[in-house]
Amino acid sequence: MAGPWDNISKRMIGANPEHFVKWLESEATFVAALDIELKSQHIFADALLKITRGKKPALLQIELQTYHDPEMLIRLLEYNVLASRQYDHLPVYSYVICLREEADVPDPPFIRRFPDENGVEVHRFYYRVIRLWLIPAAAFLQIEWMGLLPLVTLTQGGKQPEVVKGMVDRLAEAQEWDLLAISQLLGGLAFKQKPEQEWFRKRFTMYQDILRESWVYQEIGQEFHEEGRIQEQHEMLKSFLQLRFPETLALANQQTNNIKDPEVLRAMLIRLFATQTAEEAKQILLEVNKQ
Repeated sequence: MAGPWDNISKRMIGANPEHFVKWLESEATFVAALDIELKSQHIFADALLKITRGKKPALLQIELQTYHDPEMLIRLLEYNVLASRQYDHLPVYSYVICLREEADVPDPPFIRRFPDENGVEVHRFYYRVIRLWLIPAAAFLQIEWMGLLPLVTLTQGGKQPEVVKGMVDRLAEAQEWDLLAISQLLGGLAFKQKPEQEWFRKRFTMYQDILRESWVYQEIGQEFHEEGRIQEQHEMLKSFLQLRFPETLALANQQTNNIKDPEVLRAMLIRLFATQTAEEAKQILLEVNKQ
C-alpha cells in the first residue's frame, strides 16, 4: 500500500507531468498521464506518462527513491515490462530519481543471470538514474518548469538560504500553494541539524495557514483519518516526526504507542502540521494523555 511519500511523489509529478517529460526526455512531447496501476499484478509506479519521441509513441516511467531499496531495480524492470504490455507494447523509458545519496542505485544496465555455474545472462535492462545531489540548484531555479521546484533543496547547493528563499518566493508569488507544501515536506529530507531546521521552517511561517488547506496536508490527514489502519497511522506519525522533529521520536513512541482511537491520532497530526518548533511538538505530545 502506498505511503505518504509515495502519494506526494505521484501528486507532484501528476500536477505538472509535462515539466518532468521536458526535464528527463528533452526531445519528447508529453501526451497524457496514464493509469499508474499495472493491473496484472496490482502494483503502482510513481508516474507513467504517454509521450511521443521522434514522432513515435512511447511511455515514460518515473520512480522517486527516498531510501535504499535492494529490490528497486527488480521492481523497475517489472514495472517496465508490465507497463509496455498493458499499453500496446510501447517502448518504456524508465527513470529512477534518487532524492538522497542513501537512495542511490547502481548505474545501468541491470543484468540478471541464471544461478548456475555458467551464469548465462537472462535479462539486460537499461534505465536512467537522476542523482539530485549532483545537479546544481541553479539549474532548477533558472528553468521555467515550476513543477520541479519542490526538488531544489535536495540538489547541490540547494540548502543555501538564498536558494531556499528563491524557491519559496517564486512558488508563493505564483500562488502554487500545493507545490510550496511539497517543498516544505521534501525539505525535511535535506535539513538534518536543528539550527538549519529552525530557519528552514521559518521560511514557511507566513504561509502556514494557507498550506494547511493544501491537498498535501489534506490528503495525509485523510489517510490518517481512515479507521482500521491504526498501525499505519502510527507509522505515518513517526515518519512525519522523523522528517520534521526527529528529536521528539522517543517521546512520541512513549506517548502514542497505546493510542487506539484514530480521531486522537488524526487531531494530533493536524496540530503537528502547524507547529514551527520541536518544543511545540513536544508540548502536543505531552498533552495527548489529557485528551
